[in-house]
Amino acid sequence: MEPIAIERSIWIAAPRERVWQALTDPDQVEQWFAPGTTFKSSGSEVGAKLYVENPETGEEMYVQVLEVVDPPHRLVLRSQSAPPDPTFYTSYRLEAENGGTRLIFTFSGYEGLPQEIRQQMMSENDAGFELMLGNIKAYIEGTPLPNPQGF
Repeated sequence: MEPIAIERSIWIAAPRERVWQALTDPDQVEQWFAPGTTFKSSGSEVGAKLYVENPETGEEMYVQVLEVVDPPHRLVLRSQSAPPDPTFYTSYRLEAENGGTRLIFTFSGYEGLPQEIRQQMMSENDAGFELMLGNIKAYIEGTPLPNPQGF
């Protein structure tokens, strides 16, 4: 089946290296993605994980496995899901543009969802992705987050 994805982009007034840090440093991810949620990382190489640790049980939740690590150009994460849940991929491409960075975000894997819920989930996620991109831009540029409660 052909991959089904959402792709969005945003221009950020910062070099690619700075945007890369915000995407890969768990402490910075917390600041723009889910303020107040502690993110952890098992490393920065392919196969490492970025996740939220359950403070009561120590369980790794919302696990993302690093699939492609090409600093400061491309980062691809794969959701660690158990069947029958589909696997989703989050891809970030960073391109130098006009003295800043064009961040191109792609979220794919919707083809693994039943057709009857696919469009609803894509619509809900699309709205959230717009907010997420606004948050990372604001965080990096040092302005207030448009969605301070996160996602």
